[in-house]
Amino acid sequence: MRVVCSDCGQETPLSVGYCSCGGVRLIAEPMTDELAQARSWPASPLVASTIPGLSGVYLKYEGVHATGSFKDRIMRLAMVQAKAAGAKGAVVPSSGNAALAAASAGAAAGVPVLAIVPWGTAEERIAPVLARGAVVIEAGADPSEAYRCADLVTQELGFAPVYSTFAAPLAEWACRMIGIEAARQLGARPAAICAPISAGPVLAGAGHGVAQEAGSLPALIAVQPAGCQPIAVAFTDGRDHVEPWTEPVTTAATSIADRLTGYPQDGTYMLRLIRESGGCAVAVSDDEMRRVREALLRHDGLDVELSSAAGVAWLLRHERDFQQPLVCVLTASGFKQTYRGDAPRPADAPGHRAAAEAFDLIASRGIRARLV
Repeated sequence: MRVVCSDCGQETPLSVGYCSCGGVRLIAEPMTDELAQARSWPASPLVASTIPGLSGVYLKYEGVHATGSFKDRIMRLAMVQAKAAGAKGAVVPSSGNAALAAASAGAAAGVPVLAIVPWGTAEERIAPVLARGAVVIEAGADPSEAYRCADLVTQELGFAPVYSTFAAPLAEWACRMIGIEAARQLGARPAAICAPISAGPVLAGAGHGVAQEAGSLPALIAVQPAGCQPIAVAFTDGRDHVEPWTEPVTTAATSIADRLTGYPQDGTYMLRLIRESGGCAVAVSDDEMRRVREALLRHDGLDVELSSAAGVAWLLRHERDFQQPLVCVLTASGFKQTYRGDAPRPADAPGHRAAAEAFDLIASRGIRARLV
């Protein structure tokens, strides 16, 4: 498999890490249905949103995968590589979704998985990982430090690294199927792809998938939380390089809150690709994401985690700034938040009046009942 540095063009073997020049490496081969296991793993749905103000926007809902996020695409391929290498185990640094996807794929492949998550990761993100037989270590204050710990385990103990940043060429490559599927489902080339990102493989991969299927790269819209936005700041300031985020991280959107400490080249590569595509890197507030999470449930029936609402939150302000059709990737399900009890409850739901009538009818028959 050919792997080529995006900066110097040097070819290297498929492995986790960066080029000797420090650049991001990409797989220089097309993604195929067979390699993506598309014949046994159905495409995620593409939903025409009915949220007012989002006409012409299609939602690529990645929450339907086995563990509820696009990381399943990456970890299925990564675990095949880990098993082929004969590693005694795989190590995944993660704030939650990648760990869960790796635990699931590792269980299916028979590969022991060690997940390293930042200190203080919510219990609802850890419990499903443990349930699949993986071992979890809390270490470091953020995703960047979790990656540093995983590097140590890889180098000193011989675990296979299964990463979801650009350090793993498989991460971007696996995400190309998102764009390929979207173009096929639309029957046309999306004019733009929007996605919430931390490092960016999901957006770069989706864009490259559209280019593979439909001939050219769409405009790429990268959305980050206002409380941790290293790529968006660099784009707004007109810089050529992304610097790690040094301000306090003040967002609950933990899946996309990455300082990029230790691997700012991921952000720099994304910055260059976004500009080449005619897109932009932007930020939204947690309040905007919360309102959109409620709107997605209310109007489209889709439950997403807070981070996944970032793209739609920005599009509600700027949807007409880009040509259509426009695809917005909803990167992960919100089931963990919902089961925790962190779910919106609209006061004006259309069934309230009918429910009150039904409750009165049931209670009038002497049956014990409670209107929830």
